[in-house]
Amino acid sequence: MASWTHESSSGEDTLWLKDLLPHRIPNARVMTFSYMATIIGNASVGGIRDNARALLGLLTDEREDNEDRKRPIVFLGHSLGGIIIKQTSWTSLALYLTAGQALRIANNEANFSDIARCTKGILFFGTPHRGATAAKWLSLVTDIAATAYDKPRSAFVDVLEPNSQDLMDVSEDFRSIATRYALITFVEQDIFDNIGSVIVEKHSAVMELAHEEVMMLSGNHLSLCKFTAGDKRFDAVCRRIKRAARGPQCQGNFDQVGEFHGSFDGRDFRLSTR
Repeated sequence: MASWTHESSSGEDTLWLKDLLPHRIPNARVMTFSYMATIIGNASVGGIRDNARALLGLLTDEREDNEDRKRPIVFLGHSLGGIIIKQTSWTSLALYLTAGQALRIANNEANFSDIARCTKGILFFGTPHRGATAAKWLSLVTDIAATAYDKPRSAFVDVLEPNSQDLMDVSEDFRSIATRYALITFVEQDIFDNIGSVIVEKHSAVMELAHEEVMMLSGNHLSLCKFTAGDKRFDAVCRRIKRAARGPQCQGNFDQVGEFHGSFDGRDFRLSTR
């Protein structure tokens, strides 16, 4: 959960999804899904669609009760997590609407229809819809020892190259259903020191959809969604989570707020609940 945790020198770290959000939205059920996203030394062959399918399966398991299946869903995704959510949304909605189309992904996953129907909105934090160069992703590794070069470079680096076919396919699929969701995009404002620029440029972070709300947040790619109590960025995000839970209802706009910085980490598959 490093992508969402503000690390304090006092040792009192803040995972805002657990420590702050429940106080602001008491009736929210917060779940997290982590995936293998290390840039070097990642031998995982699981791609975007594999991660999306894993997320769908685990989320379905957590929503087995009849009442759970009626709860609205708002997805939050940082970086590649946003791409996985887009694929997840397309997979579940395609299964819900047109079983024929869904057969090219799976022919026996109609149980995902509840997720498709209940998803109301998505918040994207620094998601590279159009990719970024390999050099930028590799620059996230600030402590590359000589032995790191003996380890495999993650396939995610290639998937995230500008205008890669994988990204184009996911984006094309998602655009066909995007109007069904409230879409809120947060764009990183601060440069990443290793390269002297942002990791995900605005033109890549923004989908350019009519109903998409775009907000600039101060912070670099690693600190974009790390908040503490009293952070104005957290206030802005909470307001938009509540708004997204009501579904699509407004045209996009442009704003900016906040500040901060942080660190990078990759994780295995995991769905945890509060």
